[in-house]
Amino acid sequence: MLDFLNWKIMPWDINLGSLLLAVFIFICVLVLRKLFARVVLKKLKNLAASSKTALDDKILAVLEAPLKFIFIIVGLDLATIVLSFPSEIDAIITPLIRSLLIFTIFWAIYRCVEPFSFFIDKLTLKFGAELTLALKQFFIKGLKIFIALIGLTAILNEWGINVLGLLASLSLAGAAIALAAKETLTNIFSTLTIILDKMFKPGDWIQTPDVEGVVEEIGSRATKIRTFSKGLVTVPNATLVNSAVTNWSKMTNRRIKMRIGLEYRTNREQIKQILQRIKDYLQNNTEIETDASKVVNLVYLVEFNTSSIDILLYYFTKTTNWQEWMRIREANMLEFMKIIEEAGASFAFPSQQIYVEKLPS
Repeated sequence: MLDFLNWKIMPWDINLGSLLLAVFIFICVLVLRKLFARVVLKKLKNLAASSKTALDDKILAVLEAPLKFIFIIVGLDLATIVLSFPSEIDAIITPLIRSLLIFTIFWAIYRCVEPFSFFIDKLTLKFGAELTLALKQFFIKGLKIFIALIGLTAILNEWGINVLGLLASLSLAGAAIALAAKETLTNIFSTLTIILDKMFKPGDWIQTPDVEGVVEEIGSRATKIRTFSKGLVTVPNATLVNSAVTNWSKMTNRRIKMRIGLEYRTNREQIKQILQRIKDYLQNNTEIETDASKVVNLVYLVEFNTSSIDILLYYFTKTTNWQEWMRIREANMLEFMKIIEEAGASFAFPSQQIYVEKLPS
């Protein structure tokens, strides 16, 4: 039996007994990992569930996987100690285990960014609820990238790789990467410009030279706009910042502009009566904005057209809601028809008169 356990495994010169012991230790650690998950973690989850805050529940949820992975690292470390690898093998295994430990630590920190993101809410709340969400996602993504880069740098240092020296030796590749990332960085800074300048927020109706619709999401690279035909358009934020963007959701009043064409047989008194009645109707309509400090309402006779005498109506509603605006516009048009009919006049339609000087014999 002793001869069997002392049997050497080539090419690492490890006896079979040490290998079996290492496997047994690793299995015991896995059993402890299972007990830890079923007993300790379950108890902690119950305590967190009984507390008033939800933060501890979120922290436990994100740390569960890293905590379980630590047991695997410990099992591997104990197994390698028992196996006593040669120095050339140990020179690889030791930094590998240390790299796994560093990875687990930064993995846990990376996952903790989301639960602790309420600190970002306090910093961004002054930008409004909609923009707070966009700015929060921007900061979370940036912080996660930063943590991942720091973790990668620490792992490379464990393997004796000088990150600064590596970047210097890859100067040409770095220049190419920087050139390729130029557009991405431009979009990232454009995102900050959109948020800080409050150009628009999710839910706003905007119009650019290329697209018109409702903003669904302001991402770190691009903004998603749902067009009125229900298509989804993704526009790079740099394009939006460098374009003329009309935010229709920020209009204070909604405009109604139309022309009424009267027949040429309408006399002067009828036209004066129609103009005055339309002005009175708009002035006394509670749904029409009449405050002169906000808007300018116009009702004027403007043109002798080809087949009509034209009246220009230019005024604003108090509501900016599109459906309400349509309802008010419809009610106004029906009232204008009533006013013209009561005045004994009629709407003109395109027509031509032909005068024949002499009929053929």
